[in-house]
Amino acid sequence: MTGRVLMVSNGTGEDLIAASIAAPLQAAGVTVTAYPLVGTGAYPPSVPLLGPCRMLPSGGFSMRAGLRGLGDDLAAGLIGLWLGQRRTVSSQRGRHDLVVAVGDAYCLGMAAHAAPRVAFVSTADSVRISEFGALAISVMRRSASRIFTRDPDTAQALAAMGLPAVSLGNVMMDLVGNAGETFGLPPEAQVVTLLPGSRADAPGNAALLAQAAQAIAAEEPEVRFLLPVARTVNAEDILHHLLQAAPCRSGATVGGTTASGATVGGAHIALTTAFADAVARASVVVGMAGTANEQAAGLGKPVVAFPGPGAQFTPAFLQMQHRLLGEALIPARDWREAAAATVRLLRDPDERERRGAVGRARMGPPGGSHLIAEALLAMISG
Repeated sequence: MTGRVLMVSNGTGEDLIAASIAAPLQAAGVTVTAYPLVGTGAYPPSVPLLGPCRMLPSGGFSMRAGLRGLGDDLAAGLIGLWLGQRRTVSSQRGRHDLVVAVGDAYCLGMAAHAAPRVAFVSTADSVRISEFGALAISVMRRSASRIFTRDPDTAQALAAMGLPAVSLGNVMMDLVGNAGETFGLPPEAQVVTLLPGSRADAPGNAALLAQAAQAIAAEEPEVRFLLPVARTVNAEDILHHLLQAAPCRSGATVGGTTASGATVGGAHIALTTAFADAVARASVVVGMAGTANEQAAGLGKPVVAFPGPGAQFTPAFLQMQHRLLGEALIPARDWREAAAATVRLLRDPDERERRGAVGRARMGPPGGSHLIAEALLAMISG
């Protein structure tokens, strides 16, 4: 099949979801172009990107970061970037057989400048979190030709409003592929995997997670710690912040198949790029991440989370994620409370299993990428 598709996305997780859907489209002969509205994009080289693209100080969370965060973004050129993005998206009108928005209602509204009706992969919103606002419903009603939701409950709620919504699977779970990395750990070892996120907050979050790791190690000295580093984050920045957490010694290199990192107090924190393997190996996950926390829950791992000082993992976002994941996630007020909850989970395998089962049910199985791609191909050919 021939055809041209434009993917518009607004976030690192959204970029990865869009890329996962783009792969079967490309395999079918469709030419895919993408425009990441937040940051510089997390697409593979096979997907050409439009611009301008720029990482702002808030990492795309101007509204969450408060007046100071918004002020920093404005000083860094937020308005000029937004105007440039509007011009770019508008310039694509008529150039593609289908435009796909991957993200939230704002992303859909931006993508609608490239086509009067847009296929919308809704990644951010769920009725399990809160009801859709009047503005989001208005944008979907006006601009969405098809809506692919992240869970069946949301599809049912939107369809009841007369919107063209379906649930074909949660693409987040398609992004988790194990490479078989064991990190040289014995099978019986208990592992805590630390998730600092993929945005500008990640290094600072890593330092707070290191504090939690020290407290956990003081109670359970045999526990091992893994910290996956997203490709959007500089591993040296992570190491620098870990070294500031307490007197410690650093490893020499950082890699997907090595266990180098830093020793913070009594906790050796091994850095890796093998995210899926690090989560699969975990007994408990302690996270300050969006998509990664949810993927960990979907893999059946109990997640302990606490808010940080940055723009992404705020107390409000933590509560939203708790509503989404239910008992799969234990919200804590700070790293001390998170450490205590983690120790309790490490000592209670039944609770770990129960909370893990909730996470698998809440997130659903993989397979959504190909099903959504098949639906998009039908839209192109129809």
